[in-house]
Amino acid sequence: MKTFLSLLSIKTNNFSDEKVVVGLLAVSNDQIFYAYSKDKLKAVSKISNEENLSSFAETILNQIQKKINKIDKEVIIQQTKLYQKNKFFNDEYFSYLSDYNNGILNFSKPYEINYNFSIKDFEKYFKNFVGDILNSKIKKEKITFSKKIKPYFIKDGLDEKADINYTLNSSDFKGILKDFQMPLITKNGNINALQVIDFSMQPNTITHNLYETKIVYEALCSFSPSINSSVDKINVAFEEPELKSEQYKLLDLALKEYKDVFKFITPDKVDSLTDKILNSDNKKFSSLV
Repeated sequence: MKTFLSLLSIKTNNFSDEKVVVGLLAVSNDQIFYAYSKDKLKAVSKISNEENLSSFAETILNQIQKKINKIDKEVIIQQTKLYQKNKFFNDEYFSYLSDYNNGILNFSKPYEINYNFSIKDFEKYFKNFVGDILNSKIKKEKITFSKKIKPYFIKDGLDEKADINYTLNSSDFKGILKDFQMPLITKNGNINALQVIDFSMQPNTITHNLYETKIVYEALCSFSPSINSSVDKINVAFEEPELKSEQYKLLDLALKEYKDVFKFITPDKVDSLTDKILNSDNKKFSSLV
C-alpha cells in the first residue's frame, strides 16, 4: 500500500469556509506519526465564531491519538503491515473522509509520498503544513523486548504444536506456589519450554524472574516421570543489556550459575526454534497433563 500524509484542519467560519490546519497524520509501512498544535487550537478559539470550537476539536484529536496508540500495539503484536489489518488508517478511508467533511474536524485527501517517514521527516512536514515546530517531541513508542519477539509466537500452526502462554497451575505441579505462565511449552520426546526475560528491567525484577523460572524447571522435572519423559534445559530468550550495567553483571552471573538448567538464546534463535517446532512432530504439553 501507499505511504501517505493527511492534513487535519478546523473549519472556523461556516459562511466563508475558512479552515485552519492544526494537525498532521503520516502513515508509513510500520508506524503512524501524528501530532497537532495546541498553539493553533488556541488561535482557532480566538478567530472562530463558534463557541467552544477548539475544545470540541481537541477532544476529537485526542480520541484519534488513543486510536493510534491502540493500533500501534496491534501492529507490534501482529508484526504485519498496518494497512492489511486496520480499516481506519489507510488512504482509501481518508479519501472517503475528505469527500464528506461536514464536522468540526476536516481531513485532507491523502498526499502520496515515495519513502518511509522518519521522525525528522515528520517534523519537517509538520512545520511546513501546520506552521509549528515540534522540536523532536514526537517519540516512537518504546518497544519492549517481549513485544519485539512476540511475532515469533504467532506463526501459523505453531499453536498446534506447542502451548503458547500456557498456565502451569500451582495445584498440578509440586513446588509452584502460584500459577505461572510459560510463553511456550511443548514436548518433543522431552518437555521443552521457553521463557522470556527482559534484561533491561530492574535487577530485582530480573532476579525474581530467574528464581521463579528455576522453580518451574524443578517442578517440571518432578512432574515429567508421570508422563515417562524428561525435561530439557529451559530456553531463556534475552537481549544483552548495556555493558558494565547492573543488568549486564546479573546476566553474566546467570550464565554461570544457571548453565545446568537454562539455555540462554537471542531473538534470532527464538525465531529458529519456533520454525523448528513448526516443522516437527511435537505435541502440545497440555495434551499430556
